[in-house]
Amino acid sequence: MIAELAFVIALVALVLVRLDTLMAYFQQEEYATRRFLAAIPRVRLYDLRATGVVAVALVLGLATGLWAVLLLLAAAALAGIAWDEARYKWKKPLVMTDRAWRIQALARLMSLPVLALALVHPLLAVVMLHLLPLQLIAANALLNPYQTRINRRYVAAARAKLERLDPVRIGITGSFGKTTVKHILAELLELSGPVFYSRGSINTELGLTRHIRQRLQPAHRYFVAEMGAYGIGSVRRLCDFVRPRYGIVTAVGAAHMERFGSLEAVAQAKSELVEAVCASGGLAVINAELLAHDPFAKLKAAHPDHVLTVGEGGDVAVAAELQGSDWQITLSGGGLDIAYALPLLGEHNILNSALAVALAARLDPSVIERLPLVTRVVEQVPHRLQKREAPGQPLVLDDAFNSNETGFANALRVLRQVADQRGGRAILVTPGIVELGLEHERVHARLGALAADCCDEIHAVNPGRIASFVQAAKAGGATVHGADTLGSARAALKGAAPEDVILYENDLPDILEERRLL
Repeated sequence: MIAELAFVIALVALVLVRLDTLMAYFQQEEYATRRFLAAIPRVRLYDLRATGVVAVALVLGLATGLWAVLLLLAAAALAGIAWDEARYKWKKPLVMTDRAWRIQALARLMSLPVLALALVHPLLAVVMLHLLPLQLIAANALLNPYQTRINRRYVAAARAKLERLDPVRIGITGSFGKTTVKHILAELLELSGPVFYSRGSINTELGLTRHIRQRLQPAHRYFVAEMGAYGIGSVRRLCDFVRPRYGIVTAVGAAHMERFGSLEAVAQAKSELVEAVCASGGLAVINAELLAHDPFAKLKAAHPDHVLTVGEGGDVAVAAELQGSDWQITLSGGGLDIAYALPLLGEHNILNSALAVALAARLDPSVIERLPLVTRVVEQVPHRLQKREAPGQPLVLDDAFNSNETGFANALRVLRQVADQRGGRAILVTPGIVELGLEHERVHARLGALAADCCDEIHAVNPGRIASFVQAAKAGGATVHGADTLGSARAALKGAAPEDVILYENDLPDILEERRLL
């Protein structure tokens, strides 16, 4: 009886730890059943070690009859597995939100009957461990109606607060550059009045809802909402929620092609912000390149006074040259004549800043005189080609939040330029880009070829996922090292010299980085 009790106690410990492990991955997949099911074989979220322990114990028990001893040994092994798994170093650890607590609690309750049956036969313990992912899915499904009611209540409260306080509402969307433009615009608009904007990359209805409920104040004159698109209609729903009178669309590109399937679909989704702004009688500031896509061209033709194009061939021309470490940028046309300096790295930030400056100047012309004072000291956006420097250490270019080909290519060119200035090596650490769909291999092949030209050393994280990148880089003569995780890549760089430059390009969550051995 003592052996059976020890076995069950160890099993309970393992179940509790395993549910936490699986819940972290489920949360990283945003509680999406299909994506989580797809991750189970990809990340190997099924049990191997405990299954092996129980199988060996059963075989030896049948052969020797020493059931008590073998159960005690199995209990010790299960406890060791639980201890080891609990010590896993997460890049993005589980956040126990109210929703996570509810799902976790229900999944634990669902485990109790099988735990009891494990007293009848140890083989049932193995069955239970393999059912744990399905229990989380089932718990989430059962709680979904309740969660939906909660979400609706929170959204309604946020919408009512937004209507009551009624700040000037601005939406920002695009395949990439949204967060950078949002931060630059917010800093510029502070010259005109207090600005409320979502921190980081919050760009969903529920994310904006939480920030509005918790942080929006009557003193805020402007509300800047980043708008993510997960399919056609996503931005329209966010516009129905925020009701923006002004907007910026940064770009249409291959980012998230896995969700949309084509650039035309991406363009249609992003144009929903312009459509909403034009309907409100406001102003949408867009990248002039977007006129190559029908939805934007039609909106510009139908609402010429409500769509301002910025960039080559647009209403507002942009000229820039690099002087020292700053860009000297001039905007002309469209009623604007502005010159300013920008300290941000990367050519892509020329247009990012131009879009923000153009809208800020239209929102409040009185800020134009002071814009050069602000843009010269605009803060680096965290994890967007951000410089990190420490005495005696290599310079780090942190581009961890980038997820598009254009930004990746610009970062590589900056890496080469800065490394040449410092007289050190250009070192790249990257797991590649996600959600490219059918473009995955082609995009990574192009980036691999460019990386070979720009880098002295490349560390590919989870290289099997970006095989075309690795092959193209090697074909270009680059020195390429593989690493299972970002942590192991960092460990390999401990000997980097102070004059070296290390670019961390993109940082994928655990669910995309490595396979587990559970």
